[in-house]
Amino acid sequence: MMTEILEHSGLPVAVIRLEEMMEVLSSAVLGGGHGITDTLFIMEVEKDYMHEDPMGHIRSVRDDLGLPPYSVGFMTAAEVRHVFSVAETVFEGVRTEAAATAGLSNQVVAGEVLDNWEERHRLSLERSARLLAGTINIIGVSPSALTDAAKMNIFIAMTEAKTAALNSLGYSETGTTSDSMAIVSPPGSDRVSYSGTGTPLGISMARSVRDAVRSSLVRRGDFPVPGTFMDGLRSHGVTEYDILSIVREGDPRVTRKEFDAVLDGMIRDRDVSALTQALLEMHRLDLLGCTYGSGDYPTHLTSHIILGSQLARAIAGEGAEERFLRLAEGPRRIRSQDGYLGAAVCGLAAGMMTKMSEGTIHER
Repeated sequence: MMTEILEHSGLPVAVIRLEEMMEVLSSAVLGGGHGITDTLFIMEVEKDYMHEDPMGHIRSVRDDLGLPPYSVGFMTAAEVRHVFSVAETVFEGVRTEAAATAGLSNQVVAGEVLDNWEERHRLSLERSARLLAGTINIIGVSPSALTDAAKMNIFIAMTEAKTAALNSLGYSETGTTSDSMAIVSPPGSDRVSYSGTGTPLGISMARSVRDAVRSSLVRRGDFPVPGTFMDGLRSHGVTEYDILSIVREGDPRVTRKEFDAVLDGMIRDRDVSALTQALLEMHRLDLLGCTYGSGDYPTHLTSHIILGSQLARAIAGEGAEERFLRLAEGPRRIRSQDGYLGAAVCGLAAGMMTKMSEGTIHER
Protein backbone atom coordinates (compact mmCIF):
# COMPACT_ATOMS: atom_id res chain seq x y z
CA MET A 1 0.00 0.00 0.00
CA MET A 2 1.03 3.61 -0.60
CA THR A 3 0.21 6.43 1.81
CA GLU A 4 0.13 10.21 1.65
CA ILE A 5 -1.12 13.08 3.80
CA LEU A 6 -3.48 15.52 2.06
CA GLU A 7 -5.26 18.53 3.55
CA HIS A 8 -8.88 19.64 3.68
CA SER A 9 -10.10 22.84 5.34
CA GLY A 10 -6.82 23.13 7.22
CA LEU A 11 -6.96 19.59 8.62
CA PRO A 12 -4.86 16.63 7.41
CA VAL A 13 -6.30 13.53 5.80
CA ALA A 14 -4.28 10.30 5.60
CA VAL A 15 -4.92 8.49 2.32
CA ILE A 16 -4.06 4.83 1.72
CA ARG A 17 -3.97 3.62 -1.87
CA LEU A 18 -3.89 -0.07 -2.75
CA GLU A 19 -2.28 -1.57 -5.84
CA GLU A 20 -5.56 -3.19 -6.92
CA MET A 21 -9.24 -3.32 -6.05
CA MET A 22 -9.50 -5.31 -2.83
CA GLU A 23 -12.17 -6.58 -0.49
CA VAL A 24 -12.66 -4.70 2.75
CA LEU A 25 -14.65 -5.47 5.88
CA SER A 26 -14.76 -2.56 8.28
CA SER A 27 -16.59 -0.55 10.91
CA ALA A 28 -15.71 2.67 9.05
CA VAL A 29 -18.00 5.69 9.04
CA LEU A 30 -18.09 5.75 5.24
CA GLY A 31 -18.31 2.47 3.34
CA GLY A 32 -18.51 0.34 6.48
CA GLY A 33 -19.37 -3.35 6.28
CA HIS A 34 -18.40 -5.38 3.20
CA GLY A 35 -17.05 -3.52 0.20
CA ILE A 36 -14.57 -3.35 -2.68
CA THR A 37 -12.06 -0.50 -2.84
CA ASP A 38 -8.54 0.59 -3.66
CA THR A 39 -8.65 3.70 -1.45
CA LEU A 40 -9.11 4.26 2.27
CA PHE A 41 -8.71 7.50 4.19
CA ILE A 42 -8.64 8.78 7.77
CA MET A 43 -9.79 12.38 8.12
CA GLU A 44 -9.02 14.51 11.13
CA VAL A 45 -11.85 16.37 12.84
CA GLU A 46 -11.85 18.87 15.68
CA LYS A 47 -11.70 17.58 19.28
CA ASP A 48 -15.24 18.82 19.95
CA TYR A 49 -16.54 17.70 16.55
CA MET A 50 -20.27 18.31 16.17
CA HIS A 51 -21.81 18.19 12.70
CA GLU A 52 -25.48 17.96 11.79
CA ASP A 53 -24.60 15.63 8.89
CA PRO A 54 -21.38 13.66 9.56
CA MET A 55 -21.99 11.34 6.61
CA GLY A 56 -22.50 14.27 4.27
CA HIS A 57 -19.37 15.89 5.67
CA ILE A 58 -17.11 12.89 5.11
CA ARG A 59 -18.52 12.44 1.60
CA SER A 60 -17.76 16.07 0.80
CA VAL A 61 -14.17 15.62 2.00
CA ARG A 62 -13.84 12.54 -0.20
CA ASP A 63 -15.19 14.38 -3.22
CA ASP A 64 -13.19 17.57 -2.62
CA LEU A 65 -9.98 15.53 -2.51
CA GLY A 66 -10.89 13.72 -5.72
CA LEU A 67 -11.02 10.30 -4.08
CA PRO A 68 -13.10 7.52 -5.68
CA PRO A 69 -16.79 7.25 -4.69
CA TYR A 70 -16.18 3.75 -3.31
CA SER A 71 -13.48 4.97 -0.88
CA VAL A 72 -13.71 3.76 2.72
CA GLY A 73 -13.44 6.64 5.19
CA PHE A 74 -12.73 7.01 8.89
CA MET A 75 -12.98 10.01 11.21
CA THR A 76 -10.65 10.68 14.11
CA ALA A 77 -9.77 13.41 16.58
CA ALA A 78 -6.14 12.32 16.24
CA GLU A 79 -3.62 14.80 14.88
CA VAL A 80 -3.18 12.67 11.78
CA ARG A 81 -0.07 14.39 10.45
CA HIS A 82 1.84 13.58 13.63
CA VAL A 83 0.56 10.16 14.74
CA PHE A 84 -0.33 8.32 11.52
CA SER A 85 1.85 5.20 11.60
CA VAL A 86 2.47 2.31 9.22
CA ALA A 87 4.09 -1.02 10.13
CA GLU A 88 5.06 -4.07 8.09
CA THR A 89 5.80 -7.62 9.24
CA VAL A 90 7.06 -10.73 7.48
CA PHE A 91 6.55 -13.93 9.45
CA GLU A 92 7.29 -17.32 7.87
CA GLY A 93 7.01 -15.73 4.45
CA VAL A 94 3.67 -14.01 5.15
CA ARG A 95 3.89 -10.24 4.70
CA THR A 96 1.25 -7.99 6.24
CA GLU A 97 0.86 -4.24 6.64
CA ALA A 98 -1.06 -2.11 9.11
CA ALA A 99 -1.79 1.60 9.41
CA ALA A 100 -3.03 3.26 12.57
CA THR A 101 -3.86 6.50 14.31
CA ALA A 102 -4.08 6.17 18.07
CA GLY A 103 -4.81 8.13 21.22
CA LEU A 104 -6.42 7.36 24.54
CA SER A 105 -8.35 10.25 26.06
CA ASN A 106 -11.45 8.01 26.13
CA GLN A 107 -9.77 4.71 26.94
CA VAL A 108 -11.85 2.09 28.73
CA VAL A 109 -11.78 -1.57 29.76
CA ALA A 110 -14.28 -3.37 27.53
CA GLY A 111 -17.50 -3.93 29.48
CA GLU A 112 -16.94 -1.10 31.95
CA VAL A 113 -18.61 2.32 32.01
CA LEU A 114 -16.48 5.27 30.91
CA ASP A 115 -16.14 7.54 33.95
CA ASN A 116 -14.22 10.71 34.88
CA TRP A 117 -15.14 12.18 31.50
CA GLU A 118 -14.54 15.78 32.53
CA GLU A 119 -10.99 14.99 33.68
CA ARG A 120 -10.34 12.89 30.57
CA HIS A 121 -11.63 15.70 28.35
CA ARG A 122 -9.41 18.24 30.12
CA LEU A 123 -6.41 15.96 29.59
CA SER A 124 -7.34 15.48 25.94
CA LEU A 125 -7.46 19.24 25.34
CA GLU A 126 -4.14 19.64 27.16
CA ARG A 127 -2.58 17.01 24.93
CA SER A 128 -4.15 18.59 21.87
CA ALA A 129 -2.29 21.81 22.65
CA ARG A 130 0.90 19.76 22.39
CA LEU A 131 -0.26 18.18 19.10
CA LEU A 132 -1.42 14.97 20.73
CA ALA A 133 -4.18 12.63 19.65
CA GLY A 134 -7.31 10.71 20.65
CA THR A 135 -9.09 7.43 19.58
CA ILE A 136 -7.76 4.39 17.66
CA ASN A 137 -8.24 3.55 13.97
CA ILE A 138 -6.58 0.48 12.46
CA ILE A 139 -6.36 -0.74 8.86
CA GLY A 140 -4.77 -4.13 8.20
CA VAL A 141 -3.83 -5.46 4.77
CA SER A 142 -3.68 -9.23 4.21
CA PRO A 143 -1.74 -10.75 1.29
CA SER A 144 -4.22 -13.62 1.02
CA ALA A 145 -7.87 -13.81 0.03
CA LEU A 146 -10.01 -14.54 3.09
CA THR A 147 -13.34 -16.19 3.74
CA ASP A 148 -15.81 -14.24 5.86
CA ALA A 149 -14.90 -16.49 8.80
CA ALA A 150 -11.21 -15.76 8.31
CA LYS A 151 -11.92 -12.03 8.19
CA MET A 152 -13.65 -12.30 11.55
CA ASN A 153 -10.76 -14.43 12.81
CA ILE A 154 -8.21 -11.82 11.89
CA PHE A 155 -10.35 -9.06 13.41
CA ILE A 156 -9.88 -10.89 16.72
CA ALA A 157 -6.11 -11.05 16.20
CA MET A 158 -6.01 -7.34 15.35
CA THR A 159 -8.10 -6.40 18.38
CA GLU A 160 -5.93 -8.47 20.71
CA ALA A 161 -2.82 -6.90 19.16
CA LYS A 162 -4.22 -3.42 19.80
CA THR A 163 -4.72 -4.31 23.45
CA ALA A 164 -1.22 -5.81 23.61
CA ALA A 165 0.16 -2.49 22.35
CA LEU A 166 -1.69 -0.65 25.13
CA ASN A 167 -0.49 -3.14 27.75
CA SER A 168 3.12 -2.78 26.58
CA LEU A 169 2.94 0.92 27.48
CA GLY A 170 1.41 0.30 30.89
CA TYR A 171 -2.30 0.68 30.12
CA SER A 172 -4.78 -1.80 31.59
CA GLU A 173 -7.54 -0.59 29.24
CA THR A 174 -8.43 -2.56 26.12
CA GLY A 175 -9.10 0.34 23.74
CA THR A 176 -11.27 3.44 23.43
CA THR A 177 -15.01 3.95 23.10
CA SER A 178 -14.69 5.04 19.47
CA ASP A 179 -12.24 2.55 17.93
CA SER A 180 -12.70 1.53 14.31
CA MET A 181 -11.05 -1.17 12.23
CA ALA A 182 -10.76 -2.54 8.70
CA ILE A 183 -9.31 -5.71 7.21
CA VAL A 184 -8.35 -5.47 3.56
CA SER A 185 -7.71 -8.59 1.45
CA PRO A 186 -7.45 -9.44 -2.25
CA PRO A 187 -10.30 -11.14 -4.10
CA GLY A 188 -9.88 -14.71 -5.32
CA SER A 189 -11.28 -18.21 -5.23
CA ASP A 190 -8.40 -19.73 -3.24
CA ARG A 191 -9.30 -18.30 0.15
CA VAL A 192 -7.74 -18.78 3.56
CA SER A 193 -10.44 -20.11 5.90
CA TYR A 194 -8.66 -19.66 9.23
CA SER A 195 -6.39 -16.82 10.37
CA GLY A 196 -6.22 -17.09 14.15
CA THR A 197 -3.33 -15.94 16.32
CA GLY A 198 -1.59 -19.30 15.94
CA THR A 199 -1.31 -19.07 12.15
CA PRO A 200 1.50 -17.33 10.24
CA LEU A 201 -1.04 -14.85 8.83
CA GLY A 202 -2.57 -14.13 12.24
CA ILE A 203 0.85 -13.73 13.87
CA SER A 204 2.12 -11.47 11.10
CA MET A 205 -0.98 -9.27 11.17
CA ALA A 206 -1.00 -9.05 14.96
CA ARG A 207 2.62 -7.90 14.97
CA SER A 208 1.96 -5.27 12.31
CA VAL A 209 -1.04 -3.90 14.20
CA ARG A 210 0.75 -3.95 17.54
CA ASP A 211 3.74 -2.08 16.12
CA ALA A 212 1.62 0.50 14.28
CA VAL A 213 -0.58 1.26 17.30
CA ARG A 214 2.37 1.37 19.68
CA SER A 215 4.29 3.68 17.35
CA SER A 216 1.33 6.03 17.12
CA LEU A 217 0.94 6.20 20.90
CA VAL A 218 4.66 6.75 21.46
CA ARG A 219 4.70 9.55 18.89
CA ARG A 220 2.06 11.45 20.82
CA GLY A 221 3.72 10.77 24.18
CA ASP A 222 0.57 9.02 25.31
CA PHE A 223 1.53 7.15 28.45
CA PRO A 224 -0.61 6.34 31.50
CA VAL A 225 -0.96 9.02 34.16
CA PRO A 226 0.07 7.02 37.26
CA GLY A 227 -1.48 9.22 39.93
CA THR A 228 -0.29 8.68 43.52
CA PHE A 229 -0.34 5.83 46.00
CA MET A 230 -3.45 7.43 47.53
CA ASP A 231 -5.23 6.91 44.19
CA GLY A 232 -4.23 3.26 44.43
CA LEU A 233 -5.48 2.99 48.01
CA ARG A 234 -8.79 4.64 47.11
CA SER A 235 -9.31 2.05 44.38
CA HIS A 236 -9.28 -0.53 47.20
CA GLY A 237 -11.67 1.48 49.37
CA VAL A 238 -9.05 3.09 51.64
CA THR A 239 -9.27 6.86 52.13
CA GLU A 240 -7.12 9.50 53.81
CA TYR A 241 -9.60 9.49 56.69
CA ASP A 242 -8.96 5.79 57.33
CA ILE A 243 -5.25 6.48 57.81
CA LEU A 244 -5.92 9.63 59.83
CA SER A 245 -8.19 7.64 62.17
CA ILE A 246 -5.34 5.26 62.99
CA VAL A 247 -2.90 8.13 63.47
CA ARG A 248 -5.31 9.83 65.90
CA GLU A 249 -5.51 6.66 67.97
CA GLY A 250 -1.90 7.36 68.82
CA ASP A 251 -2.34 11.13 69.21
CA PRO A 252 -5.86 12.61 69.14
CA ARG A 253 -4.38 16.11 68.82
CA VAL A 254 -3.22 15.58 65.24
CA THR A 255 -5.09 18.02 63.01
CA ARG A 256 -6.13 17.41 59.44
CA LYS A 257 -3.77 20.18 58.32
CA GLU A 258 -0.82 18.50 60.03
CA PHE A 259 -1.83 15.14 58.60
CA ASP A 260 -2.13 16.53 55.06
CA ALA A 261 1.30 18.19 55.32
CA VAL A 262 3.00 14.90 56.22
CA LEU A 263 0.98 12.93 53.66
CA ASP A 264 1.97 15.38 50.92
CA GLY A 265 5.64 14.81 51.71
CA MET A 266 5.14 11.04 51.67
CA ILE A 267 3.37 11.18 48.31
CA ARG A 268 6.36 13.01 46.82
CA ASP A 269 8.84 10.50 48.31
CA ARG A 270 9.87 7.94 45.68
CA ASP A 271 10.80 5.25 48.22
CA VAL A 272 7.53 5.56 50.13
CA SER A 273 5.58 5.54 46.87
CA ALA A 274 7.48 2.51 45.53
CA LEU A 275 6.97 0.45 48.69
CA THR A 276 3.28 1.34 48.90
CA GLN A 277 2.81 0.50 45.23
CA ALA A 278 4.60 -2.82 45.77
CA LEU A 279 2.20 -3.70 48.59
CA LEU A 280 -0.83 -2.73 46.51
CA GLU A 281 0.37 -4.75 43.54
CA MET A 282 1.03 -7.76 45.78
CA HIS A 283 -2.48 -7.32 47.20
CA ARG A 284 -3.91 -7.37 43.67
CA LEU A 285 -1.94 -10.49 42.73
CA ASP A 286 -2.80 -12.16 46.02
CA LEU A 287 -6.52 -11.69 45.36
CA LEU A 288 -6.01 -13.40 42.00
CA GLY A 289 -4.01 -16.23 43.57
CA CYS A 290 -1.05 -15.28 41.41
CA THR A 291 1.70 -14.62 43.96
CA TYR A 292 4.81 -16.78 43.72
CA GLY A 293 5.19 -19.36 46.48
CA SER A 294 1.66 -18.70 47.70
CA GLY A 295 0.30 -20.80 50.53
CA ASP A 296 -0.68 -20.51 54.17
CA TYR A 297 0.89 -17.59 56.01
CA PRO A 298 3.46 -18.75 58.60
CA THR A 299 2.89 -17.62 62.15
CA HIS A 300 6.13 -15.62 62.49
CA LEU A 301 7.55 -13.49 59.68
CA THR A 302 5.69 -12.97 56.40
CA SER A 303 6.29 -10.96 53.23
CA HIS A 304 3.60 -8.38 53.94
CA ILE A 305 5.06 -7.75 57.40
CA ILE A 306 8.52 -7.27 55.91
CA LEU A 307 7.27 -4.84 53.27
CA GLY A 308 5.02 -2.98 55.72
CA SER A 309 7.81 -2.51 58.25
CA GLN A 310 10.15 -1.26 55.53
CA LEU A 311 7.48 1.21 54.41
CA ALA A 312 7.19 2.58 57.94
CA ARG A 313 10.99 2.77 58.20
CA ALA A 314 11.25 4.65 54.90
CA ILE A 315 8.97 7.31 56.36
CA ALA A 316 10.43 7.77 59.84
CA GLY A 317 13.33 5.43 60.60
CA GLU A 318 13.76 2.39 62.86
CA GLY A 319 11.31 3.58 65.50
CA ALA A 320 8.54 3.41 62.94
CA GLU A 321 9.21 -0.30 62.39
CA GLU A 322 8.48 -1.04 66.04
CA ARG A 323 5.28 1.01 65.90
CA PHE A 324 4.22 -0.83 62.74
CA LEU A 325 4.67 -4.20 64.42
CA ARG A 326 2.56 -3.03 67.38
CA LEU A 327 -0.19 -1.96 64.98
CA ALA A 328 0.06 -5.14 62.94
CA GLU A 329 -0.08 -7.40 65.98
CA GLY A 330 -2.40 -5.32 68.17
CA PRO A 331 -6.13 -4.54 67.91
CA ARG A 332 -5.60 -3.74 64.23
CA ARG A 333 -3.92 -7.08 63.63
CA ILE A 334 -3.43 -7.62 59.91
CA ARG A 335 -5.48 -10.60 58.83
CA SER A 336 -4.17 -12.94 56.14
CA GLN A 337 -7.02 -12.09 53.77
CA ASP A 338 -6.04 -8.42 53.64
CA GLY A 339 -2.37 -8.85 54.47
CA TYR A 340 -0.73 -6.67 51.85
CA LEU A 341 -3.39 -3.96 51.85
CA GLY A 342 -3.49 -3.93 55.64
CA ALA A 343 0.31 -3.74 55.76
CA ALA A 344 0.25 -0.73 53.44
CA VAL A 345 -2.27 1.10 55.63
CA CYS A 346 -0.50 0.23 58.89
CA GLY A 347 2.92 1.03 57.42
CA LEU A 348 1.80 4.48 56.31
CA ALA A 349 0.06 5.16 59.62
CA ALA A 350 3.01 3.93 61.71
CA GLY A 351 5.42 6.08 59.74
CA MET A 352 3.23 9.15 60.16
CA MET A 353 2.68 8.54 63.88
CA THR A 354 6.42 8.21 64.47
CA LYS A 355 7.25 11.26 62.40
CA MET A 356 4.71 13.35 64.28
CA SER A 357 5.77 12.07 67.69
CA GLU A 358 9.28 13.35 67.01
CA GLY A 359 7.89 16.87 67.37
CA THR A 360 8.78 17.86 63.83
CA ILE A 361 5.19 18.42 62.76
CA HIS A 362 3.29 20.19 65.53
CA GLU A 363 4.46 22.19 68.51
CA ARG A 364 3.22 21.41 71.99
